[in-house]
Amino acid sequence: MALPGPAAPLALPVTARHHPEAGRLTRHAQEWAERFELINGADGAGRLARGAPARLAAAMLPDAAQPEADLAACWMTWTFFLDDAYEEGPGGTTTAWSAVTDTFRPLLAWQPAPPGAPPLFRALGDLMDRLRRHTSPAWQRRFSGHLADALAAVRREIALRDTGVPPTLAEYRTLRRDTSGFVPTLDILEVCHRAELPPAVHGAPAYQDLLRAAIDTNAWSNDLYSLDKEVACGLVTNLVLILEHERGLTRAAARRTARAMIEDRAADLTRALHRLPPGDAPVNRCATAVAHLVAGWLEWHARGTDRYTTPAPGAAPVPSARTDPDRLPGRRAPGSARG
Repeated sequence: MALPGPAAPLALPVTARHHPEAGRLTRHAQEWAERFELINGADGAGRLARGAPARLAAAMLPDAAQPEADLAACWMTWTFFLDDAYEEGPGGTTTAWSAVTDTFRPLLAWQPAPPGAPPLFRALGDLMDRLRRHTSPAWQRRFSGHLADALAAVRREIALRDTGVPPTLAEYRTLRRDTSGFVPTLDILEVCHRAELPPAVHGAPAYQDLLRAAIDTNAWSNDLYSLDKEVACGLVTNLVLILEHERGLTRAAARRTARAMIEDRAADLTRALHRLPPGDAPVNRCATAVAHLVAGWLEWHARGTDRYTTPAPGAAPVPSARTDPDRLPGRRAPGSARG
């Protein structure tokens, strides 16, 4: 699968494919977004079409069962609206985001969305209701915990944006896994393949190694594609910016270093896949699905979306001191990298 730049495609254990019902998934997700008023007018519909989150679901989950594939398409659509709420919308302050997460609390406890809740909350309430029908209480606790972690990590990302200083690479590695949204998405992957894993199996070191390698490969590759968009939004939790800041690299050198790190994690993914015990059908079905998810994610970035190629219409400008990496506080000059 391709990454930005002239280097060879990323080596992965599987080839990207698309769900055979990709077109229907896109229509279903758009109708769902309209029903919950996530889309307002032609501009909102155009942004959804350019982002193509349902096409992403079709690429990430080519073998997902029905109707679970519909649910996955709606989940990816919801995550895009959530991202936009803090990257470009009114939720982009720590105070506003704390209010958002407080409102989410009943949903994370698997309670209905309160009457009169905004569209983002009512839409999540619908997803949680659909997920409840397919899952055990143990899975539900795991998923709501992962989603709570993701929401808390976004608050940290907003706080870092306010300072204009990227996190350390060590903090980034952990923080980015949560802000990526991939941890709860991988939970939903089990639902889509009707292969819910018991807590002991899901938490086993070999399977966790696989999940972490997949999340890092996806999240770090997204940083290459989304760099310009995130700079425009003032975000600093991007692998390229962190390598620039911490190692004093030029932008081009930081991109090359990020790509090398992604290649290493993709190799870790392949090794982790081969270390899983043979003969465990649910585990191996989920593990193969994880590999397809990574391949589909990269294929979608390369050919399936315009989300990162143009600024979002109506996005609020961010002050230049927060978006110019050469003006980040404490940034070392190129050439002053530590050994």
